[in-house]
Amino acid sequence: MILYRKAMPEEMPEILDFINMVFSMAHYPHDFRVLLPKLYGLGKEAKSTHYIAVEESSIKAAVCVLPVTLCHKDSRITCAAVGSVSVHPYSRSSGHMRQLMKLAVSDMEKDGICMSTLSGRRQRYQYYGYELGGTHYRYRFIPDNFRHCAGNFPPRNLLLEEIPDSQSPYLPQMHRLSEKQAVFPLRNSDDFYAVCQSWASKLYAVLEAGTFRGYVSLHDNTVQELCLEDSSLTFSCLQSCLEKAGGQELLLQVSPHEKALMEEVSAFYESFTLQTDDNYQIFRCREVLQFFLDVKSEYCRLENGRLDFSVQGRGSFRITVQNGKAAVSSLDESPETMLTPLEFVSCMFSPEPGMREKLLPESFNWFPLPLALSPLDKC
Repeated sequence: MILYRKAMPEEMPEILDFINMVFSMAHYPHDFRVLLPKLYGLGKEAKSTHYIAVEESSIKAAVCVLPVTLCHKDSRITCAAVGSVSVHPYSRSSGHMRQLMKLAVSDMEKDGICMSTLSGRRQRYQYYGYELGGTHYRYRFIPDNFRHCAGNFPPRNLLLEEIPDSQSPYLPQMHRLSEKQAVFPLRNSDDFYAVCQSWASKLYAVLEAGTFRGYVSLHDNTVQELCLEDSSLTFSCLQSCLEKAGGQELLLQVSPHEKALMEEVSAFYESFTLQTDDNYQIFRCREVLQFFLDVKSEYCRLENGRLDFSVQGRGSFRITVQNGKAAVSSLDESPETMLTPLEFVSCMFSPEPGMREKLLPESFNWFPLPLALSPLDKC
């Protein structure tokens, strides 16, 4: 008999062995204690919830749910990052993951989680209520960009110093600086270093004449997070990152609300792409809409207007914008515009316009909303 349930903290070593085995057989050798120390490091057992399928005391499938809190000024919303999705190779097509995801999603809704994110193939995770949404830009730099544009930026003598462990004196400064962003994930100071190590990323302090000026998280040749005290440091910092990455190509991932960073790199990037961020499911539509409308209103003058709509199984809502200020309220009646949960994500959070133009022909300039989550906070 198969039992689907939450795992107990003392089962974490067995879960770790299981997911290492499954991912290593499917891809390349994995060690999740190294890849995700924020979840599988010693003493981190209580940071997440694991759901497991057990048959005769043997794990056949597992999925992890990690809560993340997003902050903007005084507003907060909770996001559940889903990962470590694994099924034993001999138990594929047994329906184990469908049952575990059903259990996990039910708990998210009961626990008041606002939204959830999950990486993977689009159609596979649509079965569980997830749809591609969110946005990020990916800028590409090559040595010629810095060589030709150096005269346009003041020279800065920067040093990137790798943080070797959680005892670095720079970590408290990094943590404080991270919380000065327009939108930031609420990270415990004790976990900050482990979070920034996610997916074998390396964390560097940005120093100028021995003084702390910011930090950068670098995964291979991709800058996953960049926080600087002064935007005039961006050119020299990215040039240093390119050297750390091997000197051939550097990629920079930027969330849509990071307008100052986009403006700074606009003069010297080689190319860029606009991409969907991940698969998302929205449980608390009003709270999530209000949060990201408030974020967008700070860098984009929202057009005045009103939009009434319902989301199947989630309720009916009204968005009103007056003088650039948005308000989202619940409605008792059923509006003419009715969306499924998947259509809701596509229309309001995806950069791909097809569904939005089909179902919301008069959606003003509000969408897509700047939904994004740092890859460091996913699992």
